[in-house]
Amino acid sequence: MDLSIVNHLFLTPRFLVKGNVRTGDLRLSAFLNSVRRPMLSVESVTFVEFEKGDRIVARSAALRLADLLLAYEVIDLSGDPLRKRLAQPDPSEFRMVSAYFRAPSPLEIVGRVRRDLLDAPPGDDFFVMMEPILRGLAEKISSDFEALKNLPYAIVNRAQLHCLFEYE
Repeated sequence: MDLSIVNHLFLTPRFLVKGNVRTGDLRLSAFLNSVRRPMLSVESVTFVEFEKGDRIVARSAALRLADLLLAYEVIDLSGDPLRKRLAQPDPSEFRMVSAYFRAPSPLEIVGRVRRDLLDAPPGDDFFVMMEPILRGLAEKISSDFEALKNLPYAIVNRAQLHCLFEYE
């Protein structure tokens, strides 16, 4: 049984990846937008394969940054009520969208994004989607994929999106 604490989840076209990334003092979304290397180092890592649910566990691994579909950082705000309240954005700043990832991924993600998403400058490849719903995962691949349900947010790789639809 793996008792290590996992701080980050990543989804690629082939794997769910659980592990830890050293981000310094940056939140994961800011860190991913600042990385200029093609590979992302992940420690205490577990890969769970989409098709069969096979697992690969390693002390460390490198992920190709361009292959990330989405990411999530576990943040505990329960002990700090002020920070928790400040982390709640104004709903009027957001709009509902549906986005499909590039082939061969069959996944769709639906959620709320900032209204200025499409106006983001070059280099901001990763954006935050609030209350995402991920569609297209096969049922009961592995219990590990349950972690992707009911996420409060996801960090989405804009470069991996095929199309994006707005709901008004």
